[in-house]
Amino acid sequence: MSSISMKGGLALILALVFFTAGLSSAEDADAKMEYWEEEGYGVVITNASWVDEWVEMTNLGKSSQDLSGWSLKDEQEHIYVFPEGFSLLPGGLVVVHTGVGNDTETDLYMNMGKPIWNNGGDVATLMDADGAVVSQHPEPEEA
Repeated sequence: MSSISMKGGLALILALVFFTAGLSSAEDADAKMEYWEEEGYGVVITNASWVDEWVEMTNLGKSSQDLSGWSLKDEQEHIYVFPEGFSLLPGGLVVVHTGVGNDTETDLYMNMGKPIWNNGGDVATLMDADGAVVSQHPEPEEA
């Protein structure tokens, strides 16, 4: 076999390996999303501002998620409970503000009279109605 055809064959084999690895990663991501949806964990904390006193959550799932009874807390145990009947559409996001305001589909207010998030850093924890941790920001270090 000539060196040119060997190089071509090797390139084809490498391309197939990379293609297959890419499919495997996509399949892993799909499996993870299916798990989140089955467990009700399509909603994650995607951003936060400790200085401006807000936490953003996004529904990464393919179906609406009812957040009735879910809660958001800081390290000092200040707890916000989502209102009854509040749902987050697929791809939708909601920002929970510490301050006072009128709730909308995209903005919820804790109606706290003072800041609660530590400007030097804090951990926001989102929990489902049973108290199971759904998401944290920043994400905890992996062991």
